[in-house]
Amino acid sequence: MTGGISINILDMSTNGLSSDEIIEVRKMLAQQIKNARSNSRHKKCMLCDQVGGFCNSHTIPQFCLENIAWNGKLNSFDTLIDSALLNKDSGINNAGIFHIICRPCDSKVFQDYEKAGAYEGVPSEAAINQIVLKTVLRDIYKHETEIEMFEASKKVMKEKSPFLSFFVNMMLEAQINARSTDIQECYDIFNRAKDFLNTHESWLRIVSYDKLNFTVPIAFQGMVALITGVHGEVINNIFEHNGEYKMEYLHIAVFPLKQSTAIILFIDANCTRYSQFEKYITETSLENRLEIIGRIIFLYTEDYYLSKQLDENIIKYLQEPAKIIHDMATFNPRRSIKKAVNEFDLRRHNNIPNIFTKEHAISFEQEV
Repeated sequence: MTGGISINILDMSTNGLSSDEIIEVRKMLAQQIKNARSNSRHKKCMLCDQVGGFCNSHTIPQFCLENIAWNGKLNSFDTLIDSALLNKDSGINNAGIFHIICRPCDSKVFQDYEKAGAYEGVPSEAAINQIVLKTVLRDIYKHETEIEMFEASKKVMKEKSPFLSFFVNMMLEAQINARSTDIQECYDIFNRAKDFLNTHESWLRIVSYDKLNFTVPIAFQGMVALITGVHGEVINNIFEHNGEYKMEYLHIAVFPLKQSTAIILFIDANCTRYSQFEKYITETSLENRLEIIGRIIFLYTEDYYLSKQLDENIIKYLQEPAKIIHDMATFNPRRSIKKAVNEFDLRRHNNIPNIFTKEHAISFEQEV
């Protein structure tokens, strides 16, 4: 498991590699990730400025992961990639963790959202603000580590293939620039969410809240810059690098509880480009809304966790969207946004199974 670090830019194919070579590549990849984390390590807790003492902080509340785990194990995005270079599953303790806040902050700051009782009804403003704060902390950690990974890859390419390194470096620089922009926006969101920690005001608006009477086989918490919605409209031009153009994010939380599930969509109250999408989501049927949420998660994100109880045939269907997730790096923005709107049109992907149904609900029978 890459621990939430994006490996889209890396070639995960093992064709032509012997068993011994695969082992060596796995060791090299693990060392590269370890070095990247070390090089991007913060000196102080991002919430209280305490020096050192970072803890293993879960993005998704641990009790949600426990509700869908089977013998302490979960499937992940890496499972769907199905590469011999990646672990086939993840333990609860390693699922979606990051290391840039201290233990006292981790246990105190997020109390409103990291408890099952928060979702008996519509979650409080404090809870959804804390969801954003935890999510963006994870994304800062993730993107800063990715940049170190890309920098290390540039050095490796220069040493092993000077001729190819020129072309690979262009691609890697595009990734580094994209991540740097992401980090800047993440810090903006972080600062805003942190400012609202001790107030009773809100800067967020809930688009939809659904409480299902069964436990879905997926846990997810994240934010997505939707490229398009269900009408072919451009919501976020991810290739616009004008400093004044800001991404607008849709926040999603899927929290599997005991015998129920809380599913929340929310946005910054000042967002202006989600109006068509928001209208559709609020007016459509529950079944359609859940289908769209599932498509967004599997088309845009890597940070979800799946129950091992999920049928293997469903896993196979989910492998296709996992394989098309990529960073869309390009040198022709006009052509690419047109391609992206077509590729990510939420009306097109009806082959992605809707796992938010009773058919796929978690069974809480005794584990064996």
